[in-house]
Amino acid sequence: MSEIFNYIDYIGTFVFAVTGASIAGKSKFDLFGMLFLAFLTSVGGGTVRDLVIGQPVFWTNNSTYLYLIFIATLSTFFLVKIYDKNKSLLMFLDTLGVGTFGIIGTHKTLIYDFNAETALIMGTISAVLGGILRSAFSKEHSILANKELYATVAAVASLIFIALTKAKIEPNICALIVIIATFLIRYISLKFKIQLPSLK
Repeated sequence: MSEIFNYIDYIGTFVFAVTGASIAGKSKFDLFGMLFLAFLTSVGGGTVRDLVIGQPVFWTNNSTYLYLIFIATLSTFFLVKIYDKNKSLLMFLDTLGVGTFGIIGTHKTLIYDFNAETALIMGTISAVLGGILRSAFSKEHSILANKELYATVAAVASLIFIALTKAKIEPNICALIVIIATFLIRYISLKFKIQLPSLK
């Protein structure tokens, strides 16, 4: 992947590590527990993606990801009360993580010549599996059980990236458009309480 996509991946790793560590802090985990949940949140989806597409797991070849997770966790340990009081900040970071990881998962799958359908699935998994693991190991209400559009936002972001890529738009521009679109879609869905139908 190009250097700009590496930076996007670093951003996603850091912000998802912060959200994982902050949820762990709210659940009264100790520092190691916070680090564990930050790790699961930030690399869970990408790990599964790389295993499925038959590539080396990204964080095993680049220790920068591990340092980012540690720094994010340590900073959150001291700032957890600030994050707890500023729900909108956590929402911003979580949405940024969804957008960046959706881009990385989709882009990485496409550059290894998988079809668009596989790229869509891998992009969505990259963006949401970490949050699912975060919910499973903490007291957080599962993001899959929430009424808001979460996995749907990730899937739409992946679809947009695929469409822009097929249209031969420069990848960096694609990434910027998708991140903006991710924020718009999520915040509009929350503001107007847009939901998919579910069984009663």
